Amino acid sequence: MPASNLKMNVIRAGRAVLTTQPIMGVIDRLGLKSTLSRTYWWLLYRASGGEYTQQVGDVSTTFHASSASSFRHYHTLVGERPVIADLLSRLDTDDVFYDVGAYIGSYTCLAATHLTDGQVVSFEPRPNHAAEIEANLSRNDLQADVRRVALSDEAGETAISTSARLSESGPQQVSLERGDQLVERGSVPAPTAVKIDVEGVEAKVIRGMEATLSRPDCRLVYCEVHPTFLDEFDSTEEEVLTALEACGFTVETIHTRGQEYIIRAEKESQ
Repeated sequence: MPASNLKMNVIRAGRAVLTTQPIMGVIDRLGLKSTLSRTYWWLLYRASGGEYTQQVGDVSTTFHASSASSFRHYHTLVGERPVIADLLSRLDTDDVFYDVGAYIGSYTCLAATHLTDGQVVSFEPRPNHAAEIEANLSRNDLQADVRRVALSDEAGETAISTSARLSESGPQQVSLERGDQLVERGSVPAPTAVKIDVEGVEAKVIRGMEATLSRPDCRLVYCEVHPTFLDEFDSTEEEVLTALEACGFTVETIHTRGQEYIIRAEKESQ
């Protein structure tokens, strides 16, 4: 067994001991649960050299994390494994897939592994996260068009809110583009499948690519709805659902995580 695997097994065994009762009760009373969790993932990150191979169904991709938090994200898929599995099972190998709000690229890289004859366009405005996506694509010999812009209902610039996941290091000015304009200009191909995770800006993204989403060949959208962030952008859950329905989709909630939930929007087969 490689030394790194042995170290990781020891770390996992130690965590298993700490999460048993009554030890866990003591940890909770002392308020140490979050500290121990951060320490656990940092130790795994160091022991693994930051590398983790994630497999979802038949799709396997090796990620190299730039930090312990990235390593945790690649390892756990932040509880979205069932959603990614559902997406991959519905993607044809020649689909054009948009990853809108790509963060550090779990969806992008796994989809790029699956789409042997298709194309992935990844939208991630923060340079450090976009660079991490590009590095993992390169390490896996995968192809995707990584766009360092955020999609919205108007072009320009904005500061990403400090409450959003993409703003861990504070507000940052990013470029905005309308998806419809990018497609009209021929800058990107029109998608057949889309994933949206933009922490409150869902309705703006959908409005900005309404013509594109209404195309008959755009048949599938996965959208994470963030009720706690929508108010910050003068939006509502109903607005998100109505916008997708107006583009011809039938909408269904397929996954919940706390107050957040993920909807799958599909069009009837032509």
